[in-house]
Amino acid sequence: MALAAYRSTCAAADPFPVAIRRAQSADAACREAGRFAREIQAAGLALPADWRVYRIGLQQARTAARSELHALTPSTPEAAVALVAYYRDRAEASGDPIAFRAARRRLRKVAQRQGSAALDVTPLARASPD
Repeated sequence: MALAAYRSTCAAADPFPVAIRRAQSADAACREAGRFAREIQAAGLALPADWRVYRIGLQQARTAARSELHALTPSTPEAAVALVAYYRDRAEASGDPIAFRAARRRLRKVAQRQGSAALDVTPLARASPD
């Protein structure tokens, strides 16, 4: 007698919202840590002893989150819009025109991948302070 095991095939969830939230959280944590360090140093106080280790951990988490996001290819229009919005928000947070150019360059590379949905980078061009 043979037993057959049936597995239900769940529809694959879109990984983009999760990856974008992780990257946004990591970016926000790094910005907040930098703000905190500037405030402490402006007050003439010393940073905590374990601050360097903490910042290294934040940077590693940020790098891992961004690497996970960069490895994904948006196959739906919704994922493409979300990816462009993430890069626009990230560039706006920096306020640096170079960040907008870097975002457009990264998105052009993503758009060239096989199976990628069309990416509309005009929000990056309009938002750029160039």
